Amino acid sequence: MKKWLTVCLFVFAVILAACSSSDDSGSSDDKQSSDDQKTVAFFSAGASNNYLQTGIKEAERVAKEYGWKIEIFDGGFDPLKQLNQLQNAVAQKKFDAFLIEAVDGNQLCDMVQSSVLPANIAVSAINIELCGAVDNAAEGTLTFVGGQGVNVYQDIYKDIVETNPDGGKIAIIGGPSTGTPYLNNIKGMELEIASHDKWQIIGPYSTDYTANQAFQVTQNALQAHPDLKVIFSNYSGMSAGVVEAVNAAGKKGKVKIYDFGGDEWSFEAVRNGDIEQTVIMLPKEEVQRGMEAIKNHFEGKDYQSFYDLTQEGILPGTPYVNKNNIADFETKGLPEY
Repeated sequence: MKKWLTVCLFVFAVILAACSSSDDSGSSDDKQSSDDQKTVAFFSAGASNNYLQTGIKEAERVAKEYGWKIEIFDGGFDPLKQLNQLQNAVAQKKFDAFLIEAVDGNQLCDMVQSSVLPANIAVSAINIELCGAVDNAAEGTLTFVGGQGVNVYQDIYKDIVETNPDGGKIAIIGGPSTGTPYLNNIKGMELEIASHDKWQIIGPYSTDYTANQAFQVTQNALQAHPDLKVIFSNYSGMSAGVVEAVNAAGKKGKVKIYDFGGDEWSFEAVRNGDIEQTVIMLPKEEVQRGMEAIKNHFEGKDYQSFYDLTQEGILPGTPYVNKNNIADFETKGLPEY
């Protein structure tokens, strides 16, 4: 009788252990249960230029450093595509956090508020604000790392106005017209230049961020407005096309070119006088700050609700790179892409 009871108890224990093991494992779609390893989705606005590619590589590097899993989603500068990517990621129920570089931060707002946050997914926004929160995290999210907000463009145009007191015609060249960087660029321009009697705005021109399209629109602008004084291009990758068009028209030194991007090409362009100035961008710090906020959130540590990249410690006191201070940036190890 005792032997029979012992056998029964053993079988029961085996069955109980098996059931317990099955319950603990969960499905492959469940969120990570480990306190250390998290699964993060990085929704990049795109992956077609050096700036974006640098950010993606940095996100992968930081995730590896933290011991996290990461999946990259290329938004292709398409707001609807990125919206669908977020919807699908929420449905998978395997992500602990989203790092979002929005194509259109307003379009994603309702999705983040109604679906992402209620799913207990931590959210950091980088480069482009969510829900119009330009100097703080959107409601319910962890942080916003500011890179191309209206305030950034407004400061750029303020600097252009101050360094060109005589004014003149200024051509504005941006990226895709549906993207938040383009819209923020226009708002910043309207706040600082549109009301000035001395300035006449040419454009704005929308491109796909490529040098070829920038060359074409610059060529057209120069032909239609031979007295053009200033061109602002909001990405270094297309500024190369702007420089080519200006030089081909024999306008080097006569048309001032202001750039936003601060990559290796733009530093060389500043040095040789092809562009007047570039504004530094920090794709690595941008990603680092967003990922740090997520990490600190999970560890119960403090983090900032807003990071202003123009105030990063790696900068020599200013985000504006020109011939007079380019050595100060290079001493800091910049540019970083």
